[in-house]
Amino acid sequence: MSEHAETTGSARAGAPPVARRVDRADVPAAFVDVDETLVRCVSFLSLFLFDARRRGHGREADTVVERFRALRGAGMTRSESHRWFYRRWAGRDVADVRRIGHDWFTSCAADPAFFNTAVRRRLDELSRGGTHIVLVSGSFIPALRPIADAVGATSVLCTTMETAAGKYTGKVLATMVGADKSTALLRYAERTAIDLATCTAFGDHHSDIAMFDLVGHPVVVGDADPRLRDYPAERLPG
Repeated sequence: MSEHAETTGSARAGAPPVARRVDRADVPAAFVDVDETLVRCVSFLSLFLFDARRRGHGREADTVVERFRALRGAGMTRSESHRWFYRRWAGRDVADVRRIGHDWFTSCAADPAFFNTAVRRRLDELSRGGTHIVLVSGSFIPALRPIADAVGATSVLCTTMETAAGKYTGKVLATMVGADKSTALLRYAERTAIDLATCTAFGDHHSDIAMFDLVGHPVVVGDADPRLRDYPAERLPG
């Protein structure tokens, strides 16, 4: 079994993106990276630390996160590092982790800096015009569901984890990073019969180019990634 999420594959080159503000009423979908784009943290790491500290295992959790970052720094791919990290949830009750996710979000959302205000404001404008908000993230449902509810997202495309007897096995069935995102968008477009060239996408990292190249209106959030500085897109502050 798996938690509900749509899964992924390879990128497709598209027409050069258009670098202009999108606030029209005829944008069918806005595809939104979450971590360090919509919210200012890495949600799956933040949730993991929140849970561990509440259970008195903060020091061990800090070590896990340090190891995760070290593996990434040593060249492990995002997909591989995510699979390594999500094994930490093996044996945990799915419903309980979702409740923890709700508590984590309640705690985080009390901080006015949790959401990127510029991105959230733009999504509110698009949503009022009839645009469907679609979260596309390497994070997982317990962290993403409360965020999706808060911003009125209609779909969540994310990492899919295997479950058995109501518990996580620790196995990742499908990641949602890099090229995974392009396949997810293509599948979403086919299922909903929309033209991706009329859609917009928000992201902060060069791995989000997989989404940007498919839509007509990419939006780069922040300037932390030098590989995005020359990418033709609208810009929002990070």
